[in-house]
Amino acid sequence: MATRYYFDIRNGEQLYADKQGIELRDEETAAHEAMQSLLSIAKENPPLDKHSLLAFEVRTDEGPLFQVSLSLGITRR
Repeated sequence: MATRYYFDIRNGEQLYADKQGIELRDEETAAHEAMQSLLSIAKENPPLDKHSLLAFEVRTDEGPLFQVSLSLGITRR
């Protein structure tokens, strides 16, 4: 039986709640989906002048499970 997973997006201090979610087979599949989606977002929207933390806070209807995060930045010399 599939479980509905929600992928809330954290961009720095802002949190954008996923109101729809997606049904997936298990938590491992949800972690893989979160990582692939996070890498895709980072590729499409790279930071220009500052460091940025992007993350998915993954949860089910029963509560939070885990966070997948990626820290990006450019350090100028």
